[in-house]
Amino acid sequence: MKNFRKIALPVAILLMGAGSAYATTAFKTTAAEMQGYRFDPAAPVGEKCILTEKRCSDTGDEVCTYTDVSGTHNLSQNIDGTSCGNQLFEIQ
Repeated sequence: MKNFRKIALPVAILLMGAGSAYATTAFKTTAAEMQGYRFDPAAPVGEKCILTEKRCSDTGDEVCTYTDVSGTHNLSQNIDGTSCGNQLFEIQ
């Protein structure tokens, strides 16, 4: 029984540490998914950030775009209801 404790306790501590490290890394790399907004300079003041039906991510490599009859638009995050802010990216 003493030999089992000498071996099992360090192994259990090692496995818990590895699991905690993995969980922390996985949590930090999770991207947030959100609605994309396009900027319309011709819209009235306070309504220039227009909601689209496309969902995007706050992290990534490829810029999130939306195409409609007026063309292709880079999508951003809605900051305060009146302006588009941070660039959004395609969901991987």
